[in-house]
This record gives sequence, C-alpha cells and structure tokens, in this order.
Amino acid sequence: MHNTTLKTQELRDNPLMKTLCDFAKKQEVQLYLVGGSVRDLLLNRPTADWDFTLESDTIQFAKLFANSIRAHFILLEEQPPTARVMIKKSQLASTELSIDFAQFRAATLTDDLHLRDLTINAMAISLESALESDNPEIIDPCNGRNDLATRQLQFSSEQVILNDPLRLMRIYRFAAQLNFKISEKSIGFVQKHKHLLPRVSIERVRDELLKILSVDKATSYLQQILKIGLLAHVFPNIKQTNTLWEPLENFEDNPIPETLSSYKDEINTYLSGELGFYANRLSLIKLCLLLQGNIGDIGELLRLSKKAVQFMKCLVMGCQQLSDNELTKEQIIDFLRDSESDWWGELLYSAAAAPIPPEVLGQITDTYYRHFLPILKQGRLITGKDIIKKFHIKKGKKIRILLEQIEECQFYGDIQTRDEALAMVEMLIRQR
Repeated sequence: MHNTTLKTQELRDNPLMKTLCDFAKKQEVQLYLVGGSVRDLLLNRPTADWDFTLESDTIQFAKLFANSIRAHFILLEEQPPTARVMIKKSQLASTELSIDFAQFRAATLTDDLHLRDLTINAMAISLESALESDNPEIIDPCNGRNDLATRQLQFSSEQVILNDPLRLMRIYRFAAQLNFKISEKSIGFVQKHKHLLPRVSIERVRDELLKILSVDKATSYLQQILKIGLLAHVFPNIKQTNTLWEPLENFEDNPIPETLSSYKDEINTYLSGELGFYANRLSLIKLCLLLQGNIGDIGELLRLSKKAVQFMKCLVMGCQQLSDNELTKEQIIDFLRDSESDWWGELLYSAAAAPIPPEVLGQITDTYYRHFLPILKQGRLITGKDIIKKFHIKKGKKIRILLEQIEECQFYGDIQTRDEALAMVEMLIRQR
C-alpha cells in the first residue's frame, strides 16, 4: 500500500489560496477543491493549476474574484458554467498559474463527483477545511483514495464512457502519466465501448495521444491501445509487426546517446519546445518514430499545426541525409545548413530510427560548435548591395545565386574574409 496522506501544507503556504478562501467567505460561497488537484495533493505531486467546484453563480463568482486580484478572466463554457482565472507571477503567486471554477453538473456535490471520469479524479475537499484543519474530510464517494493507494485506475462508472467516449483514451493517458495499472473491469469497458471513439473529434483524441507520447516511457501504453483496438481508429494503417516498436523503444531507452550527454540540458530544453497545442518536439519525434517515418498526410489526419508538420518532414529528410555511416565534412555541413535550428531533432530521430555510430554523432556536434556556429554568428561576409556596387550587376536572380554560392564557400571553409568573398564573386562571374 502506498501512502495517500493529504498534504495540505502546500495549500497553507500558498497566499493565493488564503486570498481565495477569504473572498469566498465574504461571498458566502462554499468552494471545493476537486478532481486532479485533490489527487495530486494525495500523491504529493506539485501542480500549477487548481480546480474548484461550487454550487451556483460560477461565472459571476470567477469574474468578481479575478477583478479583486486584478487577474485575467476567461469564460470556458456556458453549460456547465466553467471559467478560468489566469494569475501572473506576483506576491500571490511565485509562478504563473490558473484556477478553474466549474459549477456542479448535478444536484449535489456527491452526484457531481459520480459523473467524473476516474475514481481517483472523483474526490473533493472543502477549501476552508483544507486551510484550517490538519485532517480535512475527503469527500470520496467512488473510493478513489483506495485506488490511489493500490495505484489502480478505474472508471467511476460505465456511464461516464457513454457520456464522453474520449475517456476510453484518457484512462491510458493517466496510466502513462502516473505509471498506474488499469483495472480488468475498466479494460472490459474499453473493449465493450471502443466503437464509440470515432464519435469524438480527432483534435481531442490527438491531444490525448500527444500527452501519452510526452511521458518518458510511452511504448507499453501505446502497445495496449493498439492491442485493444483504439489506435486503429487514429491510425488505420498501423499493423503490429516485429519491428513496429523498435525505433520508439530505441529512443525511449536512450533518448540522448552517451556521446551527446554533455549537451543534455540544451537538448532537453530544445525537446520541450512546443510546435502546437500539446505538441512539443519530444512527442513529435516519438510520433514520427511510431509511424516509422511514413508520415503521409499526418498533418491533415491529426489537424497538426504547420510548424509540427514541417518539423516531422525535416526529421525524415534529415534521417535520409544521415543514412551513410561515414560522412564527409561537406555532407555534415550540408546537413546542418538544411536542418537549420532543428538539427538536434533530426540527429536524435536518426540515431533512434537507423542507429548512427557514436563517432559520427561526435563528428556532427563538433562540426556544429567548432565550425558551423561561429560562422552563423559571424553572418554573411558580403551583401547583395556589395555585389551591385562593385560589379555593377542589376538586382535579380543572379544576385541571389551568387550570394548562395558565397555562403556555401564560407561554410565549406573556402573563404573567411570580405575580400576573399569579393574575389570569389569575381571568379564566379568570369566563369559564367
């Protein structure tokens, strides 16, 4: 059994929670911390987003509270009434965070909790009691606290799937994020109702898939989703083969090869960069590995952003460029020029998809930092105006071609100064 003692100290140390509680008292409103916020307190997990529920007048309450602390109010839904208050970093909050307020979706709080997706997300505590008592009452009609202790996921009821079939995917997402097991009873419900998933918008299904891909070890959960038949609704062409999971497992077992370990912080920052809603570079690399580079019309299929689609195309193209185990300096420079700011992504993807010898990985990174990056910082040796002024050439395509040739010579190390660049232009003009 795992410890699931409620850690209220985080709430007590939070000046924003005290301010919110005092405001609710003045408004004579009973506020309940609910769902994932209670779950994370029990698991002692940090959170930057707080979820509350109240009986009535939710929109008005959220507006008044936002105004009282000069925060930003966002109406999320009119039915059921749901609003968000965005708080910037200030004396009340050490970091930027959000508070969501949702109105009861049933006559009572207990009935509302029964409508929530999973038992571990169907708990609530009074904010006032959480701040004033060492042992506040946990309202737990679905026995979610016991499921937390046994690290098990269960639907609150079979009906919650019928209410929103996205929960068929969501239970696997929580399993991946929390490293919990799904109960046999809930797996039976997924098997029974998997045909309902196509009723859900692809955007919502995509977001759950990308959240799964974002965890450190997503492969086993994706295998479960494929086995039970859910993944086929997203990718109808994916079939279980002996090599289907190999590239993705390679990446998850060794996302940053030992040769690149000294760049770990830089790479992790790069991988966390977002290219769309829930689509960071890490999840997109994994998605491309899952598809084994056969991305086809993935952008249209999953409604991905243009940046995300272009990134995945670059991963595949970069892998093709790095397919040789022995690369010349010129080939490495061509790779770095073509990949631009995404050379890290292409390198990591290629290392997982078609393993690259450690010495080649080292050669590429050394070339980037010792040769390529200094030239990027230096910038162009000459401009189009320089060529026009010295050689009396009219503006047009010829100027662009000459500048591209000079840039290539600069990166190859054939020229290093402005005078050498101008001399190279003169030679190229004569050759023409």
